[in-house]
Amino acid sequence: MGGPLTATRTARVGVLGGTFDPIHVGHLAVARAARDQLDLDEVLVIPAARPPHKAGVAMAPAADRMAMVELAVAGEPGLRASRIELDRAGPSWTVDTLEALDAAGDGGGGPAELTLILSADAFAGLPSWREPDRILRLAHVAVAPRPGHDPPSPEALPDELRTLARGIALLDGPYVDVSATDIRRRVAAGLPIDGLVPQAVARYIEEHHLYRQPGPDERPASKRGHHVTDPAEPTTAATTTEQPRRDGLPHRKAAPRSERPPLEVARRIVELAEDKKAADIVLLDLTGLTTLADAFVICSGGSERQLAAIADGVIEGMRDEKVRPIGREGTASSHWVLLDFGAVVVHIFTPPERDYYSLEKHWSEAKTVLRVQ
Repeated sequence: MGGPLTATRTARVGVLGGTFDPIHVGHLAVARAARDQLDLDEVLVIPAARPPHKAGVAMAPAADRMAMVELAVAGEPGLRASRIELDRAGPSWTVDTLEALDAAGDGGGGPAELTLILSADAFAGLPSWREPDRILRLAHVAVAPRPGHDPPSPEALPDELRTLARGIALLDGPYVDVSATDIRRRVAAGLPIDGLVPQAVARYIEEHHLYRQPGPDERPASKRGHHVTDPAEPTTAATTTEQPRRDGLPHRKAAPRSERPPLEVARRIVELAEDKKAADIVLLDLTGLTTLADAFVICSGGSERQLAAIADGVIEGMRDEKVRPIGREGTASSHWVLLDFGAVVVHIFTPPERDYYSLEKHWSEAKTVLRVQ
């Protein structure tokens, strides 16, 4: 973690992780707010090499994302880019990063007090993360507000986690409404991004031709053609938090077809969802009803954690069979996840969200191939 910050007291270190694809002024505002309001000695800004919630999602290469973070924090007092997740093999689990930072201390043999900095929506999904109990033992939590999300409170955590929370600090701002997804789309469309990212980051994006060629979800990768597709925090589309289409189709114009028959792929997905205890699984044959998909697999999960487990289980199981999703939309914390396998689209809902979108009613003309209660 660099040189020791002090020889006489515990160093106070903030930890701000993310994909940073790209890092933008909202990320920097959160880092500054945490530094100033919590009197942190430094804030480590840590790009994820293989974010678990975006396993298989195409994104700018880790080296490019790291370079943009380094440019963004250059000259920012108390903010430092960290390669800790890029230099570690395997998925970029937050708990592993905190354990490594806790073991390293302040870099000079002294202790470090860690504060994990989260957005309000990320905090809502914390119970579904890997070893959330261990995370709460290793670090305090600071949460930045986000429009549309309730202020964080230990009361929102499950009983088994509530007693572990050593303190949840609600940051007073910033209220900066900037989206990396919107920045990528603006670049792909040839629109300016002035004021959305630091000037040095804008120049890097231009010079390295990042985000120039729209993919299925308008999220292109670097012109170098390197994609991060290892499992860690899904394949060419981004995980988004935009609202799903009411017809259940993914946010794109056309779906590539797999060499395997769509219903064969769908039946295997049903088996994988069953393995993760998905409820009320329905396989619909959409052949002839739309050009965007041949089949839907619709299922329910009883909690955010189960939604994430079902989605991850389907992705990992199909990856073992050399079938990768071309997109993933939604998050467990938004109570819906869409996995786009081209001709087959998988919908995973909590029961209220499933009732709201009523895909079986919307596609009442589709043939119900099977239903697993």
